[in-house]
Amino acid sequence: MIPYRWTYADPSWARIANLVPVVISCAGAGDQVANDILLHAVQELASSVKAVVHRLGLCGKDGKASFPLVMVGNVLEANRRWDIGKEVIDCISKDFPGTHPVRPKVEPAVGAALLAWNYLIEQYQQEHSEVDYD
Repeated sequence: MIPYRWTYADPSWARIANLVPVVISCAGAGDQVANDILLHAVQELASSVKAVVHRLGLCGKDGKASFPLVMVGNVLEANRRWDIGKEVIDCISKDFPGTHPVRPKVEPAVGAALLAWNYLIEQYQQEHSEVDYD
């Protein structure tokens, strides 16, 4: 089978993500091609993040404002041989020194639910604190 056919035969991102531990292992064993693949992946991911940070103005006008960067996903978790998450942060921090990496302690869906809950509580408190008692 031609490699690109395998790559695109299944549109699921998980199929490719499952290869990351193998590539990391090969890079850790000194395989230069695997190392190059990881470096390229880091640069591409960092480039995408930088575009979003810039577009949303998270970095401020001077590019130095502090902002959180939530690091989620197995690929970004620390690995003894090759820490992709650290490499991505290092790459982003060169352009945006205010990058503050955050590694959530809960699943993303739980975090989103907590944010929504906090938002609703704030809205409720604001609506009820504006009551005019005159």
